[in-house]
Amino acid sequence: MTLESILIIIAIFAVSALIKGWSGFGTNLLAMPMLVFLGYELKEAVTIVITVNVFMNIAILVENKKFNFDALKEIWVLIIFGVSFTFVGSYFLKSGDPNILKIIIGVVIILTVLNKALKLKFVITNKEKYYIPVGIISGLFNGMAGLGGLPVLILLSNSDMPRDKFRTTLVSYFLVMNIIVVFSSLYSGFYTSFVLTNIGIVLLIGVAFCMFGVYLSRRVSDVIFQRVMLVILLFMGVNLMYNGITNLM
Repeated sequence: MTLESILIIIAIFAVSALIKGWSGFGTNLLAMPMLVFLGYELKEAVTIVITVNVFMNIAILVENKKFNFDALKEIWVLIIFGVSFTFVGSYFLKSGDPNILKIIIGVVIILTVLNKALKLKFVITNKEKYYIPVGIISGLFNGMAGLGGLPVLILLSNSDMPRDKFRTTLVSYFLVMNIIVVFSSLYSGFYTSFVLTNIGIVLLIGVAFCMFGVYLSRRVSDVIFQRVMLVILLFMGVNLMYNGITNLM
């Protein structure tokens, strides 16, 4: 790797980690498509981003003291199906057409942006009956790109779950799913020397900027910041989808 490429990926993870610490999302949505845009294979980009994201999630949970095993008991069905289908998603990442996966991931990013921007709300009663289909979709997205949080976020945020319990349950679920993706990536042989080198370069930078983002989120209004980030994410999602479509033609 050249010095220029090292500085570029450091900048990518510094910005995306800052966004994650500030807003609670952003690493998978921003860093992964940017790495693909730079020429990384999709499976390389996904593995690098997810692995660094695990350490950032752990840092956030330790700092906030939010991880709670009891919070996971209520959604054990969701977790079982999410974990199981993560391996199916990883199989698609390893064996599927990367351009089709780019289109799918681009669509997921755009849906995430629309959900954030429009603040879509509807009431879901008896959320337990949705655990199996949501777990399947979450697992597939998780294995393909580490984006399994969107369907779970939509389900729980529109249920009758109290706010504090919602946050604890969500962050605990994210950590479990991220760790499963790491094991799935190990099994699939995604941790090449190139991938490990990239992880080593950006890991400490990512965690540090993530914690700085957490610090800023408690002291600075994030309304304008959120809007700017949504525009950037929308552009990256459209670009990733466009890249996949054009390569298929």
